[in-house]
Amino acid sequence: MAEHDGPLDESPVRRPDEAGRVPTRLRPAVPGGRAPDADGASDADAAADGVTAEVVTAGSPMADGTPVGADVPRSDPSEPESGQDEPPAGAAPRAGAPEAAAEPAAQETVLLELARPEDARPDSDSGHDVATHDTVLLTPGHLATRETVLLPPRDDLAHRETVLLSRGRPTGVLRPKGAPLPVAALVNTVWAALQTVLPLLLLTVGARAMEGPVALGLSARVALAGWLLGHGVPLTGPLNEHLATLDLPPLLLTAVALWRLSRAAVHTVRALGAQGSGSIRHAALAAGAVTAVYCGLGVGAAALVDGPGILVTPWRAALNFAVLGLAAAGLGAARSGGVVRRLARQTPLLLRDGIRVGLVATLLVMGVGAGAVGLAVAVNGAEASHRLAEFPGGVLGQIGAVLLCLAYGPNLSAWAASYLLGPGFEAGTLPRTGLPVFAGVPQAPLRGVGWLLTVLPLLGGALAMVLLAHRRLRPRRTRQGDVVLPQPNWLRLAGSAAVGGVVAGLLCAAVGYASGGVLRTTSGALRFGPAIWPMAGMGALVVTLGSLLAVAGVWAFTARPGAKRTASVQD
Repeated sequence: MAEHDGPLDESPVRRPDEAGRVPTRLRPAVPGGRAPDADGASDADAAADGVTAEVVTAGSPMADGTPVGADVPRSDPSEPESGQDEPPAGAAPRAGAPEAAAEPAAQETVLLELARPEDARPDSDSGHDVATHDTVLLTPGHLATRETVLLPPRDDLAHRETVLLSRGRPTGVLRPKGAPLPVAALVNTVWAALQTVLPLLLLTVGARAMEGPVALGLSARVALAGWLLGHGVPLTGPLNEHLATLDLPPLLLTAVALWRLSRAAVHTVRALGAQGSGSIRHAALAAGAVTAVYCGLGVGAAALVDGPGILVTPWRAALNFAVLGLAAAGLGAARSGGVVRRLARQTPLLLRDGIRVGLVATLLVMGVGAGAVGLAVAVNGAEASHRLAEFPGGVLGQIGAVLLCLAYGPNLSAWAASYLLGPGFEAGTLPRTGLPVFAGVPQAPLRGVGWLLTVLPLLGGALAMVLLAHRRLRPRRTRQGDVVLPQPNWLRLAGSAAVGGVVAGLLCAAVGYASGGVLRTTSGALRFGPAIWPMAGMGALVVTLGSLLAVAGVWAFTARPGAKRTASVQD
């Protein structure tokens, strides 16, 4: 490229159809940096598919045969070598200068092909060609002083449509694998079991340390016995100089153990590389491996605990650990592996909404029961404080009593929920155990204002349906960016209310069975806990009624004259 001393000629021209872009018109290089004449400008604008530019390249001969860039002798030695512009084209030559210097040097014409692919830009923008952009001739002398120019965005990217990507990984696609399945299941399951057993061991060691010397073997047996009891494994020990079998699992300990086991299954699925893949096979493999290891740990713990003072049946431990382990590990593996999402997409919306309503309503009913327990203990606070002060063992015994009340708190919540639903529960000899929480056990059915408490489970079912209706009727944004209001399907919502009642009844039966137990002594068996099937029937009836009332209330609220639905789609 020829070097010249004159400034670059750039005339920004704004196109009227594209705001923000400032293209420049292509101008051929002219000695001295002067603007070309009209003929030169028209020649640059005439190219449609390509641009013809006159460029003087180093090494090309001039008109007189002198290479570009070579020293040209001057006729006047007094004339300065640089710093002044040469006379423009067409001007009269200076005195004493040769005739060849008066005329512009012959320049080599180079054709620059700026043709683009036919599919690089949509047809709607066919007039916006690269040839309409002015090319700026850069010289080595001015290249370093040029300012940074913001290039326009690519037109082919600007005209592409937005594509909605699917959530999660495609079905069957696995991530890179980690540890082998046996190793991952063993490590994760053992760690989950230790997270439940170690707190019990620390509490046992701390309690025995306050009384005297600590026997680690006996403390370990007591901690493992509590862990087995949390899984529903009956324990047999001395009670009032007689053997008694206790079968009352503390549900708080059970919930913590199953939660950690579920997390162990999640980590095992990640080790297989099947997280979010939707593979039922890999989820089943992970759940089965974790369950097998957990069942082995339960049998081992039963073998260690079984001895003088505490009797445990190993086969019962194997059965309980297998059932609970498969339930918790299967749920964790299914959620982590994307199986739950895959099955939910294939489930009818009515059934899916009914399951959601039943689950939320059951949780709300159990929460109402927990609130009732707290209210009953607060009302009978004087008696509860008196029982706590008289609990044997001093301060250590009082701490143990509080921990026992917390461990059996979910059991008491289920009993209170059954009481509010109507069937009630059997207390057996539990009120005479001396625990402060049993000071709030009612001695008779509700009377007077207490009947208002029975409305709370009904409100729980109604609230579950209101939450579902809010989920289905909330505004949504389409792919085009429009906000629409779904049109409610009241028949389907009513069907979901009925299905939710059935699901709530089944869940209440399961919770009632898990929260109850039996104390077997030489004089007979004493049962405590809610009546299972009456509780299930009343739970289904109350949740269904509350959900239907909620559907009617939402319909009345949306159909009122002040409610305007400007844009809607069928939900």
